[in-house]
Amino acid sequence: MIRIVTDSSSDISPRLAAELGVTVMPVRISFDTDVYYDGVDIDRKTFYRYLAKGAAVPRVEPPLLKEFRSVYSRLLKGTDQILAIHMSSRMSRTAQVAREAAKAFLGRSKITVVDSRMISWGLKLLVTFAAEAVQRGTSVEEIVRLIRGVIPHIYMVFFVRNLAYLERRRPRGYRTFGEALPGLRPLLLLEDGEIVPMERLRPRGRPVERLFDFLAEFAGFEQAAVLPGRVADEAQELFEDLLEAFPDRRLDVQPYGPALASYLGPDAFGVGVYEGF
Repeated sequence: MIRIVTDSSSDISPRLAAELGVTVMPVRISFDTDVYYDGVDIDRKTFYRYLAKGAAVPRVEPPLLKEFRSVYSRLLKGTDQILAIHMSSRMSRTAQVAREAAKAFLGRSKITVVDSRMISWGLKLLVTFAAEAVQRGTSVEEIVRLIRGVIPHIYMVFFVRNLAYLERRRPRGYRTFGEALPGLRPLLLLEDGEIVPMERLRPRGRPVERLFDFLAEFAGFEQAAVLPGRVADEAQELFEDLLEAFPDRRLDVQPYGPALASYLGPDAFGVGVYEGF
Protein backbone atom coordinates (compact mmCIF):
# COMPACT_ATOMS: atom_id res chain seq x y z
CA MET A 1 0.00 0.00 0.00
CA ILE A 2 1.10 3.55 -0.70
CA ARG A 3 2.27 5.40 2.40
CA ILE A 4 1.59 9.13 2.67
CA VAL A 5 3.90 11.61 4.38
CA THR A 6 3.19 15.25 5.13
CA ASP A 7 4.46 17.89 7.55
CA SER A 8 3.01 19.49 10.66
CA SER A 9 2.20 22.76 8.88
CA SER A 10 -0.90 20.86 7.72
CA ASP A 11 -2.27 21.15 11.28
CA ILE A 12 -3.50 17.55 11.06
CA SER A 13 -4.32 16.24 14.51
CA PRO A 14 -2.60 13.04 15.70
CA ARG A 15 -6.00 11.34 15.80
CA LEU A 16 -6.84 12.17 12.18
CA ALA A 17 -3.34 11.23 11.03
CA ALA A 18 -3.76 7.82 12.68
CA GLU A 19 -7.18 7.33 11.08
CA LEU A 20 -5.81 8.21 7.65
CA GLY A 21 -2.57 6.27 8.05
CA VAL A 22 -0.54 9.41 7.40
CA THR A 23 2.95 10.07 8.74
CA VAL A 24 3.36 13.68 9.89
CA MET A 25 6.88 15.10 10.10
CA PRO A 26 7.28 18.07 12.44
CA VAL A 27 8.68 21.20 10.86
CA ARG A 28 11.09 23.22 12.97
CA ILE A 29 10.16 26.61 14.42
CA SER A 30 13.21 28.74 15.11
CA PHE A 31 13.62 31.88 17.20
CA ASP A 32 17.17 32.85 16.24
CA THR A 33 19.30 30.06 17.72
CA ASP A 34 16.46 28.39 19.61
CA VAL A 35 14.85 25.66 17.52
CA TYR A 36 11.73 23.68 18.38
CA TYR A 37 9.86 20.86 16.67
CA ASP A 38 6.24 21.75 15.89
CA GLY A 39 3.87 19.55 17.85
CA VAL A 40 6.72 17.94 19.79
CA ASP A 41 8.30 20.55 22.04
CA ILE A 42 6.26 23.55 20.93
CA ASP A 43 2.50 23.89 20.42
CA ARG A 44 0.15 26.81 19.79
CA LYS A 45 0.04 27.96 23.42
CA THR A 46 3.80 27.71 23.88
CA PHE A 47 4.35 29.50 20.58
CA TYR A 48 2.13 32.39 21.65
CA ARG A 49 3.97 32.65 24.97
CA TYR A 50 7.24 33.09 23.09
CA LEU A 51 5.73 35.84 20.98
CA ALA A 52 4.37 37.59 24.08
CA LYS A 53 7.88 37.67 25.49
CA GLY A 54 9.05 39.62 22.46
CA ALA A 55 11.10 36.74 21.13
CA ALA A 56 12.85 36.95 17.75
CA VAL A 57 10.86 36.68 14.53
CA PRO A 58 9.84 33.02 14.21
CA ARG A 59 10.99 31.10 11.17
CA VAL A 60 9.69 27.87 9.68
CA GLU A 61 12.49 25.45 8.86
CA PRO A 62 12.11 22.05 7.18
CA PRO A 63 12.88 18.77 8.95
CA LEU A 64 16.51 17.79 8.56
CA LEU A 65 17.65 15.71 5.60
CA LYS A 66 18.60 12.83 7.88
CA GLU A 67 15.14 12.94 9.46
CA PHE A 68 13.47 12.53 6.08
CA ARG A 69 15.78 9.65 5.22
CA SER A 70 15.04 7.97 8.53
CA VAL A 71 11.26 8.22 8.01
CA TYR A 72 11.50 6.98 4.42
CA SER A 73 13.69 4.07 5.46
CA ARG A 74 11.22 3.02 8.15
CA LEU A 75 8.18 3.28 5.89
CA LEU A 76 9.86 1.44 3.02
CA LYS A 77 10.14 -1.67 5.16
CA GLY A 78 6.41 -2.13 4.53
CA THR A 79 5.95 -0.63 1.08
CA ASP A 80 7.84 0.43 -2.03
CA GLN A 81 5.78 3.57 -2.70
CA ILE A 82 5.68 6.82 -0.74
CA LEU A 83 3.72 9.96 -1.62
CA ALA A 84 4.98 13.03 0.25
CA ILE A 85 2.74 16.12 0.19
CA HIS A 86 4.29 19.20 1.77
CA MET A 87 3.70 22.87 2.45
CA SER A 88 4.24 25.47 -0.23
CA SER A 89 7.82 25.76 -1.45
CA ARG A 90 7.33 29.54 -1.46
CA MET A 91 6.97 29.45 2.30
CA SER A 92 9.44 26.72 3.27
CA ARG A 93 12.13 24.48 1.78
CA THR A 94 10.39 21.36 3.12
CA ALA A 95 9.47 19.93 -0.29
CA GLN A 96 12.99 20.58 -1.60
CA VAL A 97 14.60 18.75 1.31
CA ALA A 98 12.12 15.89 0.88
CA ARG A 99 13.15 15.53 -2.78
CA GLU A 100 16.82 15.55 -1.86
CA ALA A 101 16.25 12.83 0.74
CA ALA A 102 14.34 10.72 -1.80
CA LYS A 103 17.43 10.51 -4.03
CA ALA A 104 19.02 8.07 -1.58
CA PHE A 105 16.33 5.51 -2.43
CA LEU A 106 16.36 5.77 -6.23
CA GLY A 107 16.17 2.40 -7.94
CA ARG A 108 14.90 0.64 -4.83
CA SER A 109 11.54 2.36 -4.37
CA LYS A 110 9.31 5.11 -5.67
CA ILE A 111 9.07 8.31 -3.63
CA THR A 112 6.94 11.06 -5.14
CA VAL A 113 7.11 14.54 -3.61
CA VAL A 114 4.36 17.09 -4.25
CA ASP A 115 4.64 20.81 -3.55
CA SER A 116 1.08 21.53 -2.41
CA ARG A 117 1.23 25.32 -2.76
CA MET A 118 -0.79 25.17 0.47
CA ILE A 119 -0.41 25.30 4.23
CA SER A 120 -2.63 24.52 7.24
CA TRP A 121 -6.23 23.68 6.31
CA GLY A 122 -5.56 23.65 2.57
CA LEU A 123 -2.71 21.17 2.96
CA LYS A 124 -4.77 19.08 5.36
CA LEU A 125 -7.54 18.87 2.77
CA LEU A 126 -5.17 17.63 0.06
CA VAL A 127 -3.63 15.04 2.37
CA THR A 128 -7.08 13.81 3.38
CA PHE A 129 -8.16 13.43 -0.25
CA ALA A 130 -4.93 11.57 -1.03
CA ALA A 131 -5.30 9.20 1.93
CA GLU A 132 -8.90 8.42 1.01
CA ALA A 133 -7.77 7.71 -2.56
CA VAL A 134 -5.13 5.29 -1.25
CA GLN A 135 -7.84 3.42 0.63
CA ARG A 136 -9.77 3.08 -2.64
CA GLY A 137 -6.74 1.50 -4.30
CA THR A 138 -5.87 4.51 -6.47
CA SER A 139 -2.39 4.63 -8.01
CA VAL A 140 0.20 7.27 -7.11
CA GLU A 141 -0.06 8.81 -10.58
CA GLU A 142 -3.84 9.14 -10.31
CA ILE A 143 -3.58 10.62 -6.82
CA VAL A 144 -1.09 13.22 -7.99
CA ARG A 145 -3.44 14.17 -10.84
CA LEU A 146 -6.28 14.42 -8.31
CA ILE A 147 -4.27 16.69 -6.03
CA ARG A 148 -3.16 18.94 -8.86
CA GLY A 149 -6.78 19.22 -9.98
CA VAL A 150 -7.98 20.15 -6.50
CA ILE A 151 -5.33 22.79 -5.68
CA PRO A 152 -6.78 25.57 -7.91
CA HIS A 153 -10.15 25.14 -6.22
CA ILE A 154 -8.97 25.76 -2.64
CA TYR A 155 -8.95 29.34 -1.37
CA MET A 156 -7.69 30.71 1.92
CA VAL A 157 -8.18 34.34 2.93
CA PHE A 158 -7.16 36.05 6.17
CA PHE A 159 -7.81 39.30 7.95
CA VAL A 160 -4.52 40.32 9.54
CA ARG A 161 -4.29 42.96 12.25
CA ASN A 162 -0.52 43.07 12.46
CA LEU A 163 1.40 42.98 9.17
CA ALA A 164 4.80 43.02 10.89
CA TYR A 165 5.32 39.27 10.59
CA LEU A 166 4.92 39.40 6.82
CA GLU A 167 6.76 42.72 6.43
CA ARG A 168 9.95 41.29 7.91
CA ARG A 169 10.01 38.55 5.29
CA ARG A 170 9.78 40.73 2.21
CA PRO A 171 13.02 41.17 0.24
CA ARG A 172 14.84 44.47 0.40
CA GLY A 173 13.64 46.89 -2.24
CA TYR A 174 10.06 45.60 -2.15
CA ARG A 175 7.32 47.89 -0.96
CA THR A 176 5.94 46.80 2.36
CA PHE A 177 2.29 45.80 2.61
CA GLY A 178 1.73 49.02 4.52
CA GLU A 179 3.24 51.10 1.73
CA ALA A 180 1.30 49.24 -0.95
CA LEU A 181 -1.96 49.50 0.97
CA PRO A 182 -1.74 52.70 3.02
CA GLY A 183 -4.37 53.12 5.69
CA LEU A 184 -5.92 49.72 5.05
CA ARG A 185 -6.11 46.55 7.05
CA PRO A 186 -6.22 44.20 4.10
CA LEU A 187 -7.53 40.78 3.45
CA LEU A 188 -4.61 38.56 2.47
CA LEU A 189 -4.96 35.67 0.07
CA LEU A 190 -2.90 32.51 -0.23
CA GLU A 191 -2.30 32.58 -3.98
CA ASP A 192 -0.06 30.19 -5.87
CA GLY A 193 1.70 29.26 -2.65
CA GLU A 194 2.38 32.68 -1.20
CA ILE A 195 0.50 35.25 0.87
CA VAL A 196 -0.46 38.35 -1.10
CA PRO A 197 -2.93 41.25 -0.69
CA MET A 198 -6.30 40.73 -2.33
CA GLU A 199 -7.48 43.10 -5.02
CA ARG A 200 -10.60 45.23 -4.69
CA LEU A 201 -10.15 45.67 -0.98
CA ARG A 202 -12.94 47.27 0.97
CA PRO A 203 -11.38 49.84 3.29
CA ARG A 204 -14.41 49.72 5.55
CA GLY A 205 -16.58 47.01 7.00
CA ARG A 206 -16.10 44.59 9.82
CA PRO A 207 -13.69 41.70 9.27
CA VAL A 208 -16.46 39.17 9.92
CA GLU A 209 -18.60 40.74 7.20
CA ARG A 210 -15.73 40.92 4.71
CA LEU A 211 -14.80 37.27 5.19
CA PHE A 212 -18.44 36.20 5.06
CA ASP A 213 -18.89 38.08 1.77
CA PHE A 214 -15.80 36.42 0.32
CA LEU A 215 -17.02 32.93 1.12
CA ALA A 216 -20.57 33.70 -0.01
CA GLU A 217 -19.21 34.27 -3.53
CA PHE A 218 -18.77 30.48 -3.68
CA ALA A 219 -22.47 29.73 -3.35
CA GLY A 220 -22.07 26.06 -4.24
CA PHE A 221 -18.94 25.34 -2.22
CA GLU A 222 -18.31 21.78 -1.07
CA GLN A 223 -16.74 22.53 2.30
CA ALA A 224 -15.28 25.45 4.24
CA ALA A 225 -13.64 26.27 7.55
CA VAL A 226 -13.08 29.24 9.81
CA LEU A 227 -9.35 29.53 10.54
CA PRO A 228 -8.62 31.46 13.73
CA GLY A 229 -5.36 32.19 15.49
CA ARG A 230 -6.11 33.06 19.07
CA VAL A 231 -9.05 35.26 18.03
CA ALA A 232 -12.06 33.55 19.55
CA ASP A 233 -15.08 35.86 19.54
CA GLU A 234 -14.98 37.05 15.94
CA ALA A 235 -14.14 33.60 14.62
CA GLN A 236 -17.07 32.12 16.52
CA GLU A 237 -19.37 34.86 15.24
CA LEU A 238 -18.29 34.16 11.67
CA PHE A 239 -18.81 30.43 12.13
CA GLU A 240 -22.32 30.93 13.48
CA ASP A 241 -23.19 33.29 10.61
CA LEU A 242 -21.99 30.70 8.11
CA LEU A 243 -23.93 27.91 9.79
CA GLU A 244 -27.08 29.96 9.55
CA ALA A 245 -26.50 30.91 5.91
CA PHE A 246 -25.30 27.48 4.74
CA PRO A 247 -26.97 24.88 7.00
CA ASP A 248 -26.50 22.05 4.50
CA ARG A 249 -22.77 22.57 3.86
CA ARG A 250 -19.77 21.03 5.54
CA LEU A 251 -18.35 23.69 7.88
CA ASP A 252 -15.63 23.47 10.49
CA VAL A 253 -13.38 25.54 12.75
CA GLN A 254 -9.64 24.84 12.62
CA PRO A 255 -7.22 27.05 14.53
CA TYR A 256 -3.99 27.44 12.61
CA GLY A 257 -0.75 26.31 14.19
CA PRO A 258 2.76 27.72 14.72
CA ALA A 259 3.85 27.29 11.09
CA LEU A 260 1.21 29.58 9.61
CA ALA A 261 1.32 31.82 12.71
CA SER A 262 4.98 32.49 11.89
CA TYR A 263 3.71 34.35 8.80
CA LEU A 264 0.42 35.83 9.98
CA GLY A 265 1.09 36.35 13.67
CA PRO A 266 -1.23 35.12 16.41
CA ASP A 267 -4.20 37.44 15.92
CA ALA A 268 -5.27 36.88 12.33
CA PHE A 269 -8.32 34.90 11.39
CA GLY A 270 -9.70 33.79 8.10
CA VAL A 271 -11.66 31.30 6.05
CA GLY A 272 -10.77 28.42 3.80
CA VAL A 273 -13.13 27.22 1.09
CA TYR A 274 -13.04 24.27 -1.28
CA GLU A 275 -15.44 24.88 -4.13
CA GLY A 276 -15.24 21.37 -5.58
CA PHE A 277 -14.50 20.59 -9.21
